[in-house]
Amino acid sequence: MSLRFRNGLPRVVRAARVACALAICMLALLVAAPPAHAQATPANSLTVLWVAPGDDGNQGQVSSYQLRYSTTPVGSDMTTWWDNAVPFSQRLTLGPPLAPAGAADSTKVTGLTPGTTFYFILRALDESLNISDFSNVASGTTQPCSAPADAPNLFDAVADTGQVSLSWGTTSDPLATSLHLYRALGMTGPWSEIQNLSVGTTSFLDTSVSPGTTYRYRAAYMGPTCEGPSTATRTVTLPGTIPPPAASTSVSNLHVYPNPANGPVTIVVDVQSSTSMAVDVRLFDMTGRWVATVVDGTYPRGLSEVTWNRAGRGGQQVAPGYYELLGSIGSTRVRERLVLLP
Repeated sequence: MSLRFRNGLPRVVRAARVACALAICMLALLVAAPPAHAQATPANSLTVLWVAPGDDGNQGQVSSYQLRYSTTPVGSDMTTWWDNAVPFSQRLTLGPPLAPAGAADSTKVTGLTPGTTFYFILRALDESLNISDFSNVASGTTQPCSAPADAPNLFDAVADTGQVSLSWGTTSDPLATSLHLYRALGMTGPWSEIQNLSVGTTSFLDTSVSPGTTYRYRAAYMGPTCEGPSTATRTVTLPGTIPPPAASTSVSNLHVYPNPANGPVTIVVDVQSSTSMAVDVRLFDMTGRWVATVVDGTYPRGLSEVTWNRAGRGGQQVAPGYYELLGSIGSTRVRERLVLLP
C-alpha cells in the first residue's frame, strides 16, 4: 500500500480492500485496516488522515478507531510496538462523528514536541467490538520553532483544604513568554489548559476542584511561536466525598455524576426496599447498541455508589457522545441520559 504526495504534502488516496489472513478471518474481524498518513500542521501538533473503511469490507460504517503514536520507530513487529512501545497517554480512542466508508477522515493530535518525528498506527472497530488489523505506519515531523529549552523546574501539586496548590521555580530562558498550566480528571482523562499565566508567576491555587476526586497536573513554558517541553505529571487526590443526591421517599432509582463527564462516572443506586435487590444497568448509544454494563449485582436498601471507568464491553474506553443508561432495580425500570466528553 503506497501513499501519494502532492506539493510536498501527502494526499489522501482510497486504498483497495485488504484481504485478511486466515487467522484474522477465523476471528471474524469484519473491519478492514484503514490506510493512514500524517501531515504537519503547527509545531506542537500533527494531523493524521485516512480513508474510512466499512465495518464489513467496503460496506457499512465503523463504530470507533484506536490510534496510537510514539517517537519510537515501529519496525517489523507491529504487535510489540502497539502493546509495549506506546505510553498510555498516547493511546487514543476516536469516536463519532466518523466519516462513512470511502470518505476521507482525520484527527488532530496535539501536545507534541516541536521538531520531532512521530509514528502512528490506526485500527478500526465495528459495533460488536471486532478490531481490524493494523493500518500502514504513518509518520510525520512537527515543525521546529523557537521554544523554551526546559520545562518549569520544581513543579509540584498538593491538596490544600479543598483546593490544589501548585508551585514551580523561576526561569531565565529569554524565549519563555508565558506559562501554560494543564489539568486532567482522574488517571485517564484528557488534558485541558486551565490557565495561561505570566512568565514571572511561580504559583497558582486551583479552586475549581471537587472533594474525593483525583486530578493530574503538568505545565510548560510558551515561546514566541510554540510551547516548550512539559513537566512530569503530578497527581493529587482530594480528601472527602461528593455528597450523593438525597434518597427518594418510595421509588428505587439511580443518579449519575458528574454529567456531562470527561472521566470516570459515579452511579448512585437508590434501593427503596426492605431487602437487598438485584441491580442491572447497561449503557446504550443513540442507535440502541449495548455499549457497556455499568452496574451488575445485588445492593442493600439505601444508597450505594458504583464507579464506572468508562470501559466498554470489550474493555476499551467508550467514545465521547450521547448515551442512555437503562436497567432495573428489582422490578423497577430505571433510565437516565449520560453525556461523555472527550
